[in-house]
Amino acid sequence: MWRSAASSLVLAGLASLPFFSSSTLYAQRHNKKNEEPKSQVLPLPPELPTVLAADTQSLDFHISPLLRSGGLAVQIRRSLTDLLRDTRGETIVKLRAFVSGIGDARRVQTEVTSIFSERKLPLPVLTVVQVGRLGDDLAQVVIEAVVSTKRTLNPNGLAFLSGQTGNSLRDALDHLRQSATQAEVSPDQVVSCTCFAPGLENADTSRSAVESVFPKTAVNVVQALRDPVNNTTMCQAVAQLSHSPKESALVWIKNAHVSLVNSPRLVFTGLQLSFGNYLDDAREAFTRLQRAASALQASDAPVQVNAFSLDLTAASALRKSTSFPPTVFTVQTVEGLPSVDASAGIEAIFAPEMSQSAIFQR
Repeated sequence: MWRSAASSLVLAGLASLPFFSSSTLYAQRHNKKNEEPKSQVLPLPPELPTVLAADTQSLDFHISPLLRSGGLAVQIRRSLTDLLRDTRGETIVKLRAFVSGIGDARRVQTEVTSIFSERKLPLPVLTVVQVGRLGDDLAQVVIEAVVSTKRTLNPNGLAFLSGQTGNSLRDALDHLRQSATQAEVSPDQVVSCTCFAPGLENADTSRSAVESVFPKTAVNVVQALRDPVNNTTMCQAVAQLSHSPKESALVWIKNAHVSLVNSPRLVFTGLQLSFGNYLDDAREAFTRLQRAASALQASDAPVQVNAFSLDLTAASALRKSTSFPPTVFTVQTVEGLPSVDASAGIEAIFAPEMSQSAIFQR
Protein backbone atom coordinates (compact mmCIF):
# COMPACT_ATOMS: atom_id res chain seq x y z
CA MET A 1 0.00 0.00 0.00
CA TRP A 2 2.77 2.41 0.82
CA ARG A 3 4.22 1.85 -2.68
CA SER A 4 0.96 2.84 -4.35
CA ALA A 5 0.78 5.93 -2.15
CA ALA A 6 4.30 6.94 -3.04
CA SER A 7 3.62 6.38 -6.70
CA SER A 8 0.58 8.58 -6.46
CA LEU A 9 2.61 11.35 -4.89
CA VAL A 10 5.25 11.15 -7.63
CA LEU A 11 2.64 11.23 -10.34
CA ALA A 12 0.95 14.18 -8.67
CA GLY A 13 4.29 16.05 -8.54
CA LEU A 14 4.99 15.41 -12.19
CA ALA A 15 1.55 16.57 -13.07
CA SER A 16 2.22 19.87 -11.34
CA LEU A 17 5.38 20.53 -13.41
CA PRO A 18 5.14 22.38 -16.73
CA PHE A 19 4.85 20.08 -19.71
CA PHE A 20 7.80 20.14 -22.15
CA SER A 21 7.36 18.47 -25.49
CA SER A 22 10.25 17.77 -27.84
CA SER A 23 9.05 20.57 -30.11
CA THR A 24 9.10 23.02 -27.18
CA LEU A 25 12.67 22.10 -26.25
CA TYR A 26 13.77 22.50 -29.88
CA ALA A 27 12.13 25.91 -30.11
CA GLN A 28 13.89 27.11 -26.95
CA ARG A 29 17.28 25.94 -28.19
CA HIS A 30 16.65 27.52 -31.59
CA ASN A 31 15.69 30.87 -30.01
CA LYS A 32 18.83 30.89 -27.89
CA LYS A 33 20.94 30.44 -31.00
CA ASN A 34 19.19 33.37 -32.68
CA GLU A 35 19.57 35.69 -29.72
CA GLU A 36 21.95 38.58 -30.43
CA PRO A 37 24.97 38.63 -28.11
CA LYS A 38 25.09 41.48 -25.69
CA SER A 39 27.14 44.33 -27.13
CA GLN A 40 30.34 45.24 -25.34
CA VAL A 41 30.99 48.93 -24.86
CA LEU A 42 34.70 49.43 -25.48
CA PRO A 43 36.35 52.53 -24.05
CA LEU A 44 37.40 55.15 -26.57
CA PRO A 45 41.18 55.44 -27.07
CA PRO A 46 42.69 58.35 -25.15
CA GLU A 47 43.21 61.56 -27.10
CA LEU A 48 46.70 62.96 -27.52
CA PRO A 49 47.33 66.23 -25.68
CA THR A 50 47.48 69.42 -27.72
CA VAL A 51 50.15 71.04 -25.53
CA LEU A 52 52.81 69.97 -23.01
CA ALA A 53 55.50 71.73 -21.01
CA ALA A 54 59.03 70.55 -20.19
CA ASP A 55 62.15 71.85 -18.44
CA THR A 56 64.42 73.64 -20.90
CA GLN A 57 67.67 72.41 -19.39
CA SER A 58 66.66 68.74 -19.60
CA LEU A 59 65.62 68.57 -23.26
CA ASP A 60 67.21 66.12 -25.67
CA PHE A 61 66.55 65.60 -29.40
CA HIS A 62 66.33 62.30 -31.31
CA ILE A 63 65.52 61.20 -34.87
CA SER A 64 64.47 57.66 -35.78
CA PRO A 65 66.51 55.78 -38.40
CA LEU A 66 65.03 55.13 -41.84
CA LEU A 67 63.50 51.68 -42.28
CA ARG A 68 63.42 49.68 -45.50
CA SER A 69 60.89 46.93 -44.82
CA GLY A 70 57.22 46.67 -43.86
CA GLY A 71 54.21 48.85 -44.54
CA LEU A 72 53.49 52.22 -42.98
CA ALA A 73 51.93 50.87 -39.77
CA VAL A 74 54.83 48.45 -39.26
CA GLN A 75 57.42 51.17 -39.81
CA ILE A 76 55.63 53.56 -37.45
CA ARG A 77 55.61 50.95 -34.67
CA ARG A 78 59.24 50.01 -35.24
CA SER A 79 60.33 53.67 -35.34
CA LEU A 80 58.49 54.40 -32.09
CA THR A 81 59.97 51.27 -30.50
CA ASP A 82 63.46 52.39 -31.56
CA LEU A 83 62.90 55.85 -30.08
CA LEU A 84 61.58 54.42 -26.80
CA ARG A 85 64.58 52.12 -26.61
CA ASP A 86 67.04 54.93 -27.31
CA THR A 87 65.42 57.27 -24.77
CA ARG A 88 65.52 54.55 -22.09
CA GLY A 89 62.22 55.31 -20.44
CA GLU A 90 62.60 59.08 -20.38
CA THR A 91 59.54 61.19 -21.18
CA ILE A 92 58.89 61.99 -24.83
CA VAL A 93 57.23 65.39 -24.94
CA LYS A 94 56.85 66.01 -28.67
CA LEU A 95 56.84 63.84 -31.78
CA ARG A 96 57.05 65.16 -35.32
CA ALA A 97 56.45 62.53 -38.00
CA PHE A 98 57.17 62.89 -41.72
CA VAL A 99 55.25 60.36 -43.82
CA SER A 100 55.89 59.60 -47.49
CA GLY A 101 54.16 57.38 -50.03
CA ILE A 102 50.46 56.63 -50.31
CA GLY A 103 49.90 55.46 -46.73
CA ASP A 104 47.31 57.17 -44.54
CA ALA A 105 49.20 59.69 -42.37
CA ARG A 106 46.48 59.39 -39.73
CA ARG A 107 47.94 55.99 -38.87
CA VAL A 108 50.66 57.80 -36.94
CA GLN A 109 48.27 59.09 -34.29
CA THR A 110 46.63 55.66 -33.95
CA GLU A 111 49.95 53.88 -33.46
CA VAL A 112 51.34 56.51 -31.09
CA THR A 113 48.25 56.28 -28.90
CA SER A 114 48.33 52.48 -28.97
CA ILE A 115 52.01 51.98 -28.17
CA PHE A 116 52.24 54.63 -25.47
CA SER A 117 49.03 53.38 -23.85
CA GLU A 118 50.20 49.76 -23.97
CA ARG A 119 53.38 50.73 -22.13
CA LYS A 120 51.54 53.06 -19.75
CA LEU A 121 53.66 56.02 -20.86
CA PRO A 122 52.55 59.68 -20.89
CA LEU A 123 51.14 60.61 -24.29
CA PRO A 124 53.15 63.20 -26.29
CA VAL A 125 51.96 66.04 -28.47
CA LEU A 126 52.13 65.23 -32.15
CA THR A 127 52.73 66.84 -35.52
CA VAL A 128 52.21 64.77 -38.67
CA VAL A 129 53.22 66.03 -42.11
CA GLN A 130 53.20 64.20 -45.44
CA VAL A 131 56.22 64.83 -47.66
CA GLY A 132 57.20 63.79 -51.16
CA ARG A 133 60.04 61.42 -50.32
CA LEU A 134 62.39 60.33 -47.58
CA GLY A 135 66.02 59.33 -47.91
CA ASP A 136 65.13 55.86 -49.19
CA ASP A 137 62.35 54.82 -51.58
CA LEU A 138 61.32 52.01 -49.21
CA ALA A 139 61.18 54.29 -46.15
CA GLN A 140 57.69 55.54 -45.33
CA VAL A 141 58.18 57.44 -42.09
CA VAL A 142 60.82 59.23 -40.04
CA ILE A 143 60.03 60.58 -36.58
CA GLU A 144 61.70 63.36 -34.60
CA ALA A 145 61.37 63.34 -30.82
CA VAL A 146 61.83 66.00 -28.15
CA VAL A 147 62.65 64.22 -24.89
CA SER A 148 62.51 65.45 -21.31
CA THR A 149 65.36 63.70 -19.51
CA LYS A 150 66.41 63.47 -15.88
CA ARG A 151 69.73 65.10 -16.74
CA THR A 152 70.88 68.69 -17.13
CA LEU A 153 71.91 68.79 -20.78
CA ASN A 154 71.41 72.49 -21.54
CA PRO A 155 72.53 74.42 -18.46
CA ASN A 156 72.72 77.68 -20.44
CA GLY A 157 69.60 77.18 -22.51
CA LEU A 158 68.93 76.53 -26.19
CA ALA A 159 69.05 78.33 -29.52
CA PHE A 160 66.22 77.69 -31.99
CA LEU A 161 67.31 78.56 -35.52
CA SER A 162 64.23 79.13 -37.68
CA GLY A 163 64.13 78.17 -41.33
CA GLN A 164 66.87 79.49 -43.58
CA THR A 165 66.40 79.10 -47.32
CA GLY A 166 68.72 78.77 -50.29
CA ASN A 167 68.77 77.69 -53.92
CA SER A 168 70.41 74.43 -52.88
CA LEU A 169 71.01 72.39 -49.75
CA ARG A 170 74.51 73.81 -49.51
CA ASP A 171 73.21 77.39 -49.73
CA ALA A 172 70.59 76.81 -47.04
CA LEU A 173 73.19 75.22 -44.74
CA ASP A 174 75.57 78.14 -45.30
CA HIS A 175 72.81 80.58 -44.29
CA LEU A 176 72.01 78.45 -41.26
CA ARG A 177 75.68 78.40 -40.25
CA GLN A 178 75.81 82.19 -40.55
CA SER A 179 72.76 82.44 -38.27
CA ALA A 180 74.50 80.19 -35.75
CA THR A 181 77.59 82.40 -35.89
CA GLN A 182 75.53 85.53 -35.17
CA ALA A 183 74.01 83.70 -32.21
CA GLU A 184 77.52 82.79 -30.98
CA VAL A 185 76.76 79.12 -31.49
CA SER A 186 79.57 76.89 -32.73
CA PRO A 187 78.84 74.12 -35.28
CA ASP A 188 79.56 71.48 -32.62
CA GLN A 189 76.73 72.83 -30.46
CA VAL A 190 74.01 72.14 -33.04
CA VAL A 191 72.18 69.03 -31.81
CA SER A 192 69.36 68.68 -34.35
CA CYS A 193 68.92 69.81 -37.96
CA THR A 194 65.97 69.31 -40.32
CA CYS A 195 66.11 70.22 -44.01
CA PHE A 196 63.32 70.31 -46.61
CA ALA A 197 64.95 69.78 -49.99
CA PRO A 198 63.46 69.83 -53.52
CA GLY A 199 65.04 66.45 -54.30
CA LEU A 200 66.92 63.56 -52.71
CA GLU A 201 68.80 61.88 -55.52
CA ASN A 202 71.49 60.77 -53.09
CA ALA A 203 70.39 60.70 -49.46
CA ASP A 204 73.84 59.79 -48.13
CA THR A 205 75.33 62.79 -49.91
CA SER A 206 72.66 65.06 -48.40
CA ARG A 207 73.30 63.74 -44.89
CA SER A 208 77.05 64.13 -45.36
CA ALA A 209 76.53 67.73 -46.48
CA VAL A 210 74.70 68.51 -43.22
CA GLU A 211 77.24 66.66 -41.08
CA SER A 212 80.12 68.49 -42.76
CA VAL A 213 78.67 71.76 -41.44
CA PHE A 214 77.26 70.51 -38.12
CA PRO A 215 79.29 67.41 -37.20
CA LYS A 216 77.46 66.45 -33.99
CA THR A 217 73.88 66.97 -35.09
CA ALA A 218 71.01 64.50 -35.52
CA VAL A 219 70.15 64.85 -39.22
CA ASN A 220 66.80 64.66 -40.99
CA VAL A 221 66.58 65.54 -44.68
CA VAL A 222 63.25 65.10 -46.49
CA GLN A 223 61.96 65.95 -49.95
CA ALA A 224 59.09 68.32 -49.28
CA LEU A 225 57.10 67.73 -52.49
CA ARG A 226 56.89 64.91 -55.02
CA ASP A 227 57.03 67.44 -57.85
CA PRO A 228 58.90 70.51 -56.58
CA VAL A 229 58.08 73.82 -58.21
CA ASN A 230 61.56 75.29 -57.66
CA ASN A 231 64.98 74.49 -56.16
CA THR A 232 64.41 76.21 -52.81
CA THR A 233 65.70 74.32 -49.77
CA MET A 234 64.87 75.24 -46.16
CA CYS A 235 66.83 74.16 -43.07
CA GLN A 236 66.21 74.74 -39.36
CA ALA A 237 68.11 73.62 -36.28
CA VAL A 238 68.38 73.50 -32.48
CA ALA A 239 71.63 74.16 -30.61
CA GLN A 240 72.92 74.26 -27.06
CA LEU A 241 74.14 77.61 -25.73
CA SER A 242 77.62 77.98 -24.27
CA HIS A 243 76.47 80.86 -22.06
CA SER A 244 73.09 82.14 -20.92
CA PRO A 245 71.58 85.18 -22.67
CA LYS A 246 72.45 88.24 -20.58
CA GLU A 247 69.62 90.50 -21.68
CA SER A 248 66.60 88.28 -20.98
CA ALA A 249 65.40 84.69 -20.67
CA LEU A 250 64.29 85.05 -24.30
CA VAL A 251 66.27 86.95 -26.92
CA TRP A 252 65.30 87.36 -30.57
CA ILE A 253 68.13 87.92 -33.05
CA LYS A 254 66.07 89.41 -35.85
CA ASN A 255 68.45 89.30 -38.81
CA ALA A 256 69.58 85.79 -37.96
CA HIS A 257 66.08 84.40 -37.30
CA VAL A 258 67.25 82.86 -34.03
CA SER A 259 65.66 82.65 -30.59
CA LEU A 260 67.93 82.28 -27.56
CA VAL A 261 65.97 80.92 -24.63
CA ASN A 262 66.85 80.00 -21.07
CA SER A 263 63.43 80.19 -19.46
CA PRO A 264 62.81 77.46 -16.87
CA ARG A 265 60.28 75.73 -19.09
CA LEU A 266 59.14 75.51 -22.69
CA VAL A 267 55.64 74.78 -23.99
CA PHE A 268 55.27 72.54 -27.07
CA THR A 269 52.08 72.34 -29.11
CA GLY A 270 50.86 69.74 -31.55
CA LEU A 271 49.79 70.62 -35.08
CA GLN A 272 46.76 72.92 -35.31
CA LEU A 273 45.07 72.65 -38.70
CA SER A 274 43.62 75.37 -40.90
CA PHE A 275 40.68 74.52 -43.18
CA GLY A 276 40.63 76.94 -46.08
CA ASN A 277 42.83 79.42 -47.90
CA TYR A 278 41.16 82.61 -46.69
CA LEU A 279 42.58 85.03 -44.14
CA ASP A 280 39.81 84.22 -41.66
CA ASP A 281 40.70 80.51 -41.86
CA ALA A 282 44.35 81.26 -41.08
CA ARG A 283 43.44 83.61 -38.22
CA GLU A 284 41.22 80.93 -36.71
CA ALA A 285 44.09 78.44 -36.77
CA PHE A 286 46.42 80.91 -35.03
CA THR A 287 43.73 81.62 -32.45
CA ARG A 288 43.33 77.90 -31.70
CA LEU A 289 47.10 77.54 -31.43
CA GLN A 290 47.45 80.32 -28.86
CA ARG A 291 44.34 79.18 -26.99
CA ALA A 292 45.75 75.65 -26.71
CA ALA A 293 49.09 76.91 -25.42
CA SER A 294 47.47 79.27 -22.92
CA ALA A 295 45.27 76.48 -21.56
CA LEU A 296 48.37 74.96 -19.98
CA GLN A 297 50.27 78.08 -18.98
CA ALA A 298 50.15 81.69 -20.02
CA SER A 299 52.28 81.66 -23.18
CA ASP A 300 52.63 84.98 -24.96
CA ALA A 301 56.30 84.65 -25.88
CA PRO A 302 56.90 82.58 -29.04
CA VAL A 303 60.26 80.84 -29.38
CA GLN A 304 59.62 79.13 -32.73
CA VAL A 305 56.50 78.79 -34.91
CA ASN A 306 56.43 76.40 -37.89
CA ALA A 307 53.65 76.42 -40.46
CA PHE A 308 53.11 73.79 -43.17
CA SER A 309 50.91 74.63 -46.16
CA LEU A 310 49.69 72.67 -49.16
CA ASP A 311 50.09 75.51 -51.64
CA LEU A 312 51.26 79.08 -52.04
CA THR A 313 47.78 80.49 -51.46
CA ALA A 314 47.51 78.91 -48.00
CA ALA A 315 51.07 80.01 -47.23
CA SER A 316 50.26 83.60 -48.19
CA ALA A 317 47.17 83.60 -45.95
CA LEU A 318 49.29 82.39 -43.03
CA ARG A 319 51.93 85.08 -43.53
CA LYS A 320 49.34 87.84 -43.81
CA SER A 321 47.35 86.67 -40.77
CA THR A 322 50.05 86.03 -38.21
CA SER A 323 51.19 88.38 -35.48
CA PHE A 324 54.36 86.35 -34.98
CA PRO A 325 57.49 88.14 -36.23
CA PRO A 326 59.64 86.70 -39.07
CA THR A 327 62.35 86.03 -36.49
CA VAL A 328 60.44 83.02 -35.18
CA PHE A 329 58.00 82.22 -38.01
CA THR A 330 58.63 79.79 -40.90
CA VAL A 331 56.30 78.50 -43.64
CA GLN A 332 57.09 75.34 -45.59
CA THR A 333 55.03 73.87 -48.44
CA VAL A 334 54.50 70.11 -48.07
CA GLU A 335 52.70 67.28 -49.82
CA GLY A 336 49.88 66.65 -47.34
CA LEU A 337 48.42 66.93 -43.84
CA PRO A 338 46.56 64.47 -41.57
CA SER A 339 43.14 65.65 -42.80
CA VAL A 340 41.84 65.69 -46.35
CA ASP A 341 40.12 69.02 -45.70
CA ALA A 342 43.11 70.84 -44.20
CA SER A 343 45.01 73.44 -46.17
CA ALA A 344 47.70 74.22 -43.58
CA GLY A 345 48.92 73.37 -40.09
CA ILE A 346 50.83 75.24 -37.39
CA GLU A 347 52.99 74.07 -34.49
CA ALA A 348 54.81 76.23 -31.95
CA ILE A 349 57.16 76.47 -28.99
CA PHE A 350 56.48 79.13 -26.35
CA ALA A 351 58.27 80.43 -23.28
CA PRO A 352 55.52 80.30 -20.63
CA GLU A 353 54.68 83.00 -18.10
CA MET A 354 56.69 85.55 -20.04
CA SER A 355 55.21 88.67 -21.59
CA GLN A 356 56.09 90.15 -24.96
CA SER A 357 57.59 93.15 -23.20
CA ALA A 358 60.15 90.91 -21.48
CA ILE A 359 61.57 89.70 -24.81
CA PHE A 360 64.85 91.36 -25.79
CA GLN A 361 65.44 91.98 -29.50
CA ARG A 362 68.89 92.39 -31.01
